[in-house]
Amino acid sequence: MKALDFIQIFASNVRRLDFRLSSAQVILAVIAGYRRHSTITEATRLHPNTVTNILQDLIAQGYINRFGDSRPYVYRPTADGEQLAGNLLDKNTLPSP
Repeated sequence: MKALDFIQIFASNVRRLDFRLSSAQVILAVIAGYRRHSTITEATRLHPNTVTNILQDLIAQGYINRFGDSRPYVYRPTADGEQLAGNLLDKNTLPSP
């Protein structure tokens, strides 16, 4: 599979799941092992406030859990979050024309 094919499939999956690209970046960063706000921000290159808002949304939707009593918090995916990431990266989905 060529890189362009993968990008098209990923973009198609983001649209199909009615998900924002920035939210997809954050959930995939957490799945990849970036567990703290600062490392998620570095990995995604999103503004820190944007990452904060997305993390809050993903927690509310049940895709991520936050651990710790004080900052820096640690973020980990839930089973639903892992399934969502798998759906975003599903290579069996054909890109939209």
